[in-house]
Amino acid sequence: VGTVTTVSVTPATVEKAGSVDTYTYICALTLDAEGKIVGVDFDALQTKGTFDTTGAAGEFNAAPLSKNEIKDGYGMKAISPIGLEWYEQMNALEVWCIGKTVDEVLAMNLDESGHPTDADLVSSCTVHINDQLVSLKKAAEACAQ
Repeated sequence: VGTVTTVSVTPATVEKAGSVDTYTYICALTLDAEGKIVGVDFDALQTKGTFDTTGAAGEFNAAPLSKNEIKDGYGMKAISPIGLEWYEQMNALEVWCIGKTVDEVLAMNLDESGHPTDADLVSSCTVHINDQLVSLKKAAEACAQ
């Protein structure tokens, strides 16, 4: 298993609460004896919280569901150019990874925003996947230990 966490903070003002938004991307990975991917699962958790100018905590979702648990409730399908929800796009990425080495997956072509440009992926995965690839690399490193 490999994880990567990103955090963004918006300061509080007198008019508006500050916010903290934490994403944790998770990759569970299984490799065969030749180092080829035989199983891979990507997921993500998003934790959000607010605080006031004194630093006092406001709203906080301490036990969020993962994007794979939320499924269609995540709401990406309506705005997705390919009409697929986040978990469906991750399923497509996972299928694309099977049979490849981690190095082959990490060498995939991405645009400047981290979206896949591989012809086999652009019709089924349009989200940025930089953090998924970092979590994949960390999972592979854990497998090697």
